[in-house]
Amino acid sequence: MKVRLINLAALAAVALSTQGVAQQNDSLERALADLNSGLTAPDGGHGVAIGGDFRARNRWFSNDMYTNNRDVDTRARLTFTFNVTEDSTAFIGFNGRESWGDGGFGTTPGQFDDPSDEIQLTRAWVAVDNLFGDGGTSKIGRDYYTVGSGRLHGTDEWDNRPATQSGIWYNHPAGGLNIHFAMLNGIENGYGSTAPVPTALTDNGDDMVYIAGFDWVFDMVEELGPIHIAPYWIRNENTGAGMEFQTWLGAQITGELMGFGYDAEYASLDQGSTSGDAWYLGTSIDLDALASLPGIEDGNLSIALSGADASFATTGAVKYHDVAGFSDRLGAGGIWTADTDTFQVGLGFSPAENWTGRIAFYDVEIGGSGWTEIDVSVGHEFNGNVQGWFGYAVTDLDNVSVTEDTFWAVLDLAFGN
Repeated sequence: MKVRLINLAALAAVALSTQGVAQQNDSLERALADLNSGLTAPDGGHGVAIGGDFRARNRWFSNDMYTNNRDVDTRARLTFTFNVTEDSTAFIGFNGRESWGDGGFGTTPGQFDDPSDEIQLTRAWVAVDNLFGDGGTSKIGRDYYTVGSGRLHGTDEWDNRPATQSGIWYNHPAGGLNIHFAMLNGIENGYGSTAPVPTALTDNGDDMVYIAGFDWVFDMVEELGPIHIAPYWIRNENTGAGMEFQTWLGAQITGELMGFGYDAEYASLDQGSTSGDAWYLGTSIDLDALASLPGIEDGNLSIALSGADASFATTGAVKYHDVAGFSDRLGAGGIWTADTDTFQVGLGFSPAENWTGRIAFYDVEIGGSGWTEIDVSVGHEFNGNVQGWFGYAVTDLDNVSVTEDTFWAVLDLAFGN
């Protein structure tokens, strides 16, 4: 099977999701966009579209005690989108990757034939428009899936194997309200492998995660501009024996006012007698003054703050790396990790055509400790459609006299449709 897949990869054309290259962009752009769909879109006619991407990444880490400068990991994805009819689409996607350390001190080189890293079928779904004659789109299978910004539940291109979930999805435009419903698999909490009937130890209740929400654009006041309002409700019944179900209520609001872009999100968790809140507030503004500097085409300033209570928790199905510095010390949980507060400010600029740059400062407090970090990054589109990104971080830990240095180099190549 592996040989056949490798041969297919050698013959196939592959298309790149540029999200993996622009890892230094703000968190909203990283979490939305193409994560709820395949890498290639149906062309509207019958047939099959072949796509995917290739990525090579190097991580160098040093903390005066440990240095790793030979960590080059690769990832390759291969996708097939079948346009069955004008209303129905089938999709399958393979992922082959080498493991890498998300937040650890050094990594172990992976192999494509390791059990956890081999080329695997990671996505497979079918979507049908107007299945029930109501104008909605129904989808079933396994795919990337992000709710809101992804801070609470989602997947992320930062990972060499982005998180996927199995379930049923339904979307309907509903006159501009754009309602959404999903029912996702959790960990199987059924009868168990040996018990033929439910018992107190094996009947742990439902194992599903239910999600409902809508995305509405309010544009009735011209002075305010379009305002995207996206509330959501999530219920996790996959909490184990004797535990209360988890319920989140949240909403994200994004827009632009008087030249300022804004992104605000709030979520509250209720689990029996336990409750907790998390929030995020960010803004950005274009700086025309930077364009007057020699060699600078444009620039922007971004500021963001966030906080999460000690009793707050994400759904557990979240991959949200790199939103508080390139050191990635928060790992997959991101800025809504329990008992975490963050402050960040960044200055982005475009020194020349096809070049981007950014300087950022982060202050992270988690529990009774924390760190500050300064990041510098540049991105460029090289010849041959090669996208490059390079980031360097200097991290100072509270009450520790050791400084951490982290360097990333990423190359992506798009080929295919």
